[in-house]
Amino acid sequence: MPPLFDPTRDRHAAAALRLRAARHRFDRSTAALHQAALAHIAGQRVASATLRAALDRLAARPAPSL
Repeated sequence: MPPLFDPTRDRHAAAALRLRAARHRFDRSTAALHQAALAHIAGQRVASATLRAALDRLAARPAPSL
């Protein structure tokens, strides 16, 4: 019958739990980073469309006469 307390096995189990928790945190932070990148890209599209519209309006105006 194996002993109830095995320091090597307990350290190994604790290390495996820490690794699993670290992987879970990494996966969550990667997903959050991915969402932030997509939001940034969407924001850049809006800014680009706004700037293009402003430039088009300026280009459509008649040139001031001197």
